[in-house]
Amino acid sequence: MLEFVLVPGSRLDTGQDIVVTQADLTSLLNAKAAIYAGAEVLARVIGLDFRDIEQLYIAGGFGNYLDRDKAIAIGLIPDLPREKIRFVGNTSIVGAELGLLSESTWQELHSTAESVTYYDLINYPNYYDEFLAARFIPHTDLSRFKSVKHSQEVEAWT
Repeated sequence: MLEFVLVPGSRLDTGQDIVVTQADLTSLLNAKAAIYAGAEVLARVIGLDFRDIEQLYIAGGFGNYLDRDKAIAIGLIPDLPREKIRFVGNTSIVGAELGLLSESTWQELHSTAESVTYYDLINYPNYYDEFLAARFIPHTDLSRFKSVKHSQEVEAWT
């Protein structure tokens, strides 16, 4: 399998190289495509375009470590003005704590859970097409990533 050595084992106590493999890159492309395509389809199902989004909240432990510009550059999240993108941390833990500490919050959480709608993305007619298009970096449709396209053009000239 092809791999790129990030840190040679000779510089580590373990003696093992730290590498990025072809399988790692495939996994990254599949994960970012599933996230972007899923968000695109769900927005479309409720009649929204990414340009209509006033605020994008990114939750979870993983989200705390994302760099907005890099996440957009690879096509993981929509190309929105950076001030519209907020990282809110591990909201499931905070929500659970608040629910345990407050009866009214517990009722609100229960009501919210009861109103959630399940949507099977794989049955959406264009989901697979969206997924395949999103497997490219940033996307096959560069008009969705104008700031990335512009930055690539600028870099090409410098």
